[in-house]
Amino acid sequence: MLLTNLDGISLIDHDGTIQYENIKPTGDSLWMRPAAIHDFDGDGIAEYATSSDDHYAVYEASGAILWSALVDDESGLAAGTAFDFLGDGKAEAMYADENTLWAFDDNGAPHISVPRSSRTFIEYPVVADVDNDGSGEIVVVSELGYDNVQTAPTVQVYRDADDRWIQPRRIWNQHTYHVTNVREDGTIPQFEPRHWERLNTFRTNAQIEGGSVCQPRPAG
Repeated sequence: MLLTNLDGISLIDHDGTIQYENIKPTGDSLWMRPAAIHDFDGDGIAEYATSSDDHYAVYEASGAILWSALVDDESGLAAGTAFDFLGDGKAEAMYADENTLWAFDDNGAPHISVPRSSRTFIEYPVVADVDNDGSGEIVVVSELGYDNVQTAPTVQVYRDADDRWIQPRRIWNQHTYHVTNVREDGTIPQFEPRHWERLNTFRTNAQIEGGSVCQPRPAG
């Protein structure tokens, strides 16, 4: 179990054994921010990403920093997400701080940086095939910042200019989204498959192989 709280990051085994407790690898003071889990470096093993005052970082399961990037988010409890846009086995990490939507490559360099504004609390960017065209899009929201200025539309959807991004599902239904919690048509399974056995990801979307249009098609 991965736990983030005010005191840092903790990792606890299924039997209650504490692997490490309240570590603060970047040295920042605030850590109570939700994490995302994915294979960020293409080694076949899941890493996790979470933010602190001035950094968004990806960590190995050991707690070692894989990479760290500067962000501007001293105010909130915002989360990040991830998606393998290029289908190369390395997920891009995404984070929306008080002023910018970021998408980072496997070395922590920004692929995408676009203006947005927020006092940041629980929001985070999500990835879905919102127009059912077989290519993923990024959805990010904005609101008034601390200077009472909103620098971007309330909801923005970004796509690759040539629609080359790998296709995700069309749905993202909750803050703790983990794919197996909801079906493609929006219905909820009575008995949810164990996502850590099938995907071993959290707050990321699943890829749909072959580039076909999602089924079933939406009504109308």
